[in-house]
Amino acid sequence: MPSAPKPASKPSPGSIKHQAQTRKVSPKVLPPKRTVIKTSRNGNKRAPIVPTAAHEMHKVKLAADATAARADKILSGLLEGISRSRVQKALDLGLITRDGVAIDRRTVLNPSDTLTVALPAPEEPTASAVKMKLEVIFEDAHIIAINKPSGLLTHPVQGSDELSVVHGLLFQTKGKLAPAGGAPRPGVVHRLDRETSGVIVLAKTDKAYHNLVEQFANRTAQKEYLALVDKSPRLLGGEINANIDRHRTVRVRMAVREDGRHEAITDWRVEEKYGPQAALLRAFPHTGRTHQIRVHFAHIGHPILGDRTYGKFDVPAFDNWPMPRVMLHAHRLTLKHPQTGKTITLSVEPPKDFKDLQAWLTKKYGVRAFAST
Repeated sequence: MPSAPKPASKPSPGSIKHQAQTRKVSPKVLPPKRTVIKTSRNGNKRAPIVPTAAHEMHKVKLAADATAARADKILSGLLEGISRSRVQKALDLGLITRDGVAIDRRTVLNPSDTLTVALPAPEEPTASAVKMKLEVIFEDAHIIAINKPSGLLTHPVQGSDELSVVHGLLFQTKGKLAPAGGAPRPGVVHRLDRETSGVIVLAKTDKAYHNLVEQFANRTAQKEYLALVDKSPRLLGGEINANIDRHRTVRVRMAVREDGRHEAITDWRVEEKYGPQAALLRAFPHTGRTHQIRVHFAHIGHPILGDRTYGKFDVPAFDNWPMPRVMLHAHRLTLKHPQTGKTITLSVEPPKDFKDLQAWLTKKYGVRAFAST
């Protein structure tokens, strides 16, 4: 009788050999590097962008007998023909190094120090003519004024293809805006924030440009704004005299500061009250600081409705309030014509979104009007 076959012996763990498995591995494909730029809020129209030039490189060595001093005090004198503002911008951006370490404005430079300086290109975006629908309220051979719609920049900004007033008026005037304003801001003598609507005037000749700049600098041009604000002021008018400077921590914002470098004065009066909930104020800014009216009204406890930078409006109390933007309107501008010297007043009524909010507030809370003095 044949013997039964012996069962296969179980291999010891150490003797097991795994067969190598192979498979094709797809090569790792890195996505192309993205170039991020801000794009126009109007997806149908964008402005051409002129590329920014590369940094301008310099090597600088202080003399052996030089006196130790702060970088911002000494560097401008070492770089002949370079503006102080370009040097300070390079310091702020960390583009100036000593022994491979970035320095700032307060760094003390010593004799024989060697510095590598990368200066930001002085060129700014050059505006080109773009056909746009703009409401011209005054134009002659010297100046042009329009009713700026909310959402439109005053002039082009670096790294963005958003349209601006300048793009449209270069087309409207066939390129006749004052070159004295510079490549990105030809003819611009004053500005309105992107969300602010109303009167804005630009110069078409260099003579008009310098004359208007002087009027704004000397505070002889009279500006009047309308603003819908949160809560009704207890007083019917007043003056806000509070210096403005960059916010200490949020550098894109402005703030009232006791140590502020820029004098800022705004007179105001109440035009209408909508119960205790809101009011229509007329503002008379005597200076032209960045975001001045918005900062000043927030400072006295009456931020402009729709202003999410200086107010607090993402709260249930404001649900259903129709305020799609900062409810500020440049209503009237009075100045002397730069050629004739005659006083002219340019005025436009608030746009539909502003009036819609007025009507909504009136219906919900009632309205009480106050006579102008």
